[in-house]
Amino acid sequence: MIQVPGSYDEAVTTAGQWAGDHPGAALIQDTAWPGYEQVPGWIVEGYSTLFAEIDAQLPAAGAGPPGLVVIPAGVGSLAQAAITRYRSAPDGSATALMSVEPVAAAAVLASLTRGELVSVPTGPTIMAGLNCEVPSRLAWPYLHGGLDAAIAVTDADSAAAARELAGYGIPAGPCGAASLAGACAALTGEGAQDRRAALAIRPDATMVLLCTEGAAANPHDLGPIAPEPQD
Repeated sequence: MIQVPGSYDEAVTTAGQWAGDHPGAALIQDTAWPGYEQVPGWIVEGYSTLFAEIDAQLPAAGAGPPGLVVIPAGVGSLAQAAITRYRSAPDGSATALMSVEPVAAAAVLASLTRGELVSVPTGPTIMAGLNCEVPSRLAWPYLHGGLDAAIAVTDADSAAAARELAGYGIPAGPCGAASLAGACAALTGEGAQDRRAALAIRPDATMVLLCTEGAAANPHDLGPIAPEPQD
């Protein structure tokens, strides 16, 4: 194990360089760049299993097809799998797809705003698994063409969502709770009516909140929460 004293993206670069310097080494990473796309593509295919399970479990739970799927986004590969599933389905246009990121590392949101793939400076966040500087090049065309919305949430909102999920017996870490935090931010509060209308979310809609991280600690003791970046 080699600990890299830097960001996620620096760790990925270091691992790629190490693998390149050691014949027979295999780099297993879900973010893609020119010349490294096959393995991330396989990982996205693996993620698709989640959506096959969701499709099977919703009817069994007496729920209708999802009106909204909320996806935590680091480099965007999981979101790519969701977009591939729902945009290829005959009724896929009826499902709104929204990505959620930390305010401290909102690379997908920044790229969508610019209309091109961009890298953003990142800061400390309790949503460490989503702390990524740039979306995957393999995922970007899907994100750009397939997401209906993207949102960034604060550490405080994610921590509060983790505590709320714990109250329902769902052990979620900050990354996993980001989906609930994002849904609450988008669908409640000032301007929520317009946002709900834009996403075509009815009062009886089924919402799928993907939880990508189990609780590693007591959700009521998630601190210290990193200060949020200031504009």
